[in-house]
Amino acid sequence: MNIESSKIVRRSDRVDETRIGDRLVLYQRDTGTGIVLNPMGSLVWDSLETPRSIEDVAEILANQHRTTPRQQIDKDVAAYVQSLKGHLLIDETA
Repeated sequence: MNIESSKIVRRSDRVDETRIGDRLVLYQRDTGTGIVLNPMGSLVWDSLETPRSIEDVAEILANQHRTTPRQQIDKDVAAYVQSLKGHLLIDETA
């Protein structure tokens, strides 16, 4: 099930992170799963330091990458956040 773009999401408190250059390595403690985020994924993760909606995350990235069409950013951010949720790295707030 996809997350609505207006839903507030936050980083899971069960995730440890290590930064290596412009990438992040995330470790989900409950599953023992590690995942490496590419630079764009790292920007998404960084933007979730404060819980916010997918729309807000897309807005942050759109302001940083003005040459990329906004529709593409919206689509990519939604897919990336859904992937993070699938790996139990983020949670939806109530």
